[in-house]
Parts: sequence; structure tokens; C-alpha cells
Amino acid sequence: MISVLAYNIHFGKKIDQIEKWLFKNPGKFDVICLQEFPFDEDSSFLKTLKEHGFDYKFAPSSFLTKPFRKKLRYGELTAFKKDKLELVDNVVIKLGTNFLEKRFRVQGEKTSLLTVFKYGDKKIVLTNSQLVCYALNSRRINQISKIIKKVKAIGDHSAFSTVILGDFNYTSRIRQQKLIEFMEKNELTNAYKTHTHKYFFVSQQLDYVFHNGCSIKNVRIGKKVKFSDHSPVTFDIDFAK
Repeated sequence: MISVLAYNIHFGKKIDQIEKWLFKNPGKFDVICLQEFPFDEDSSFLKTLKEHGFDYKFAPSSFLTKPFRKKLRYGELTAFKKDKLELVDNVVIKLGTNFLEKRFRVQGEKTSLLTVFKYGDKKIVLTNSQLVCYALNSRRINQISKIIKKVKAIGDHSAFSTVILGDFNYTSRIRQQKLIEFMEKNELTNAYKTHTHKYFFVSQQLDYVFHNGCSIKNVRIGKKVKFSDHSPVTFDIDFAK
């Protein structure tokens, strides 16, 4: 099995606390998928990852245009244990821009980070994404379609397992079943239905894990972890038949 953490870290506003929390037990996860990660090659977080045997790939997505602040690129970070997983390939999938987000000083093009791993004799395709926030759900479905098209281009899906995860910004309070049915048509199964985000007093699911060719087990939502407006999602990828 492969243990995974998926977490939107809210532009890394509490990155130092997240680092301490995450590496308190560094052997707990084999793959770490973060969204809104503030990428700085000299950051303590990335150095600590390497010290604990992780390598990583990054997909630049957005940057904040705040006055008198250093322009820092944010995006999806996928880190993986080098002694357990072999990176075969990685691709940044461009998902398009949204003019409404520019009004909130968030600029840049949304992306998804596709990574291909070998785990023993298994091949795993994992996509780590953050979809557009200020848009209709139809726009998000369009972005997911781009991700699925890229996954299918790899080859016969029966030859590998697929995990598509991240912050979809697709609220569970508005026609969530349409998203699940769309994924099922593409032979992808929803792993859980649990609230992962709280906006004022409204709880909702925004973060998802869909899979094919494997099982997702031991899903946990860390609602007591208060480093972001999202909750961390942890789970295991199981290949047993």
C-alpha cells in the first residue's frame, strides 16, 4: 500500500507550522500532494523534504499581486519517497485562466501536475490539481476533462492505476452528484463524501479523490488540523485484488 496526504495549504500562510506537524512523523506518508504551495527553492520546507528522503515536482499555477510584497509563485507540489516510488514521467497540464480571479489579485493559469510512478511491478498515474474557484461548475468539468484526456493519452488504462485528486472547488452543496456521475462515465470512482472545507459557518466538500485500477482505503479528514481553511485528507492506495 501507498500512504498519501492531500492538502490545500491556503497559500502556505502557516507553512512553518505545517512543516513541524508534517515531519513530526516523517515516515507516515509515501506521497504528499499540496495545493497553493508557495514555491521557493531555498525554503526550509523543501530542504526538510529532501532530508527525509523525498523528491518532488512542482506545477506553477498562480501568484498573488499584493502591493509591496514579493511575487511568489504558488501551485501544486507532489513529493514522494524515493526509496518506495520511482518517478517515470511528469507533465504540467494547463487548465486555463479566469478573469474573475484576477479581481481578487490571484493571477496566472490553473494547472494540474501529472506524475507517473513505478511501485514494484505496478504503474500509477497520479494527478494533483486545483481547479478554478470563481466559475460555474461546467467550467470545472471542462478542466477535469482536460486532465482525463491527458491521462488517457498515456495508453490503455488497464495497464496502470489512476488517482485524480486535489481541490476541485466543486462544492458538495450544488449538484455534487453530477460531478460523481461524470467521473463514473470515465471509469473513475469517488473515494469519499465528507466535508473538507468551512466557509464561515458553511461546511462543504471541495477536495476529492477519484480512482481506477486500485482501491482507496482508510480515508481520514483531519478536521482538527487548523493550518488552512481546508482539512488535510489522508488515505491509502491498495492494489490487492
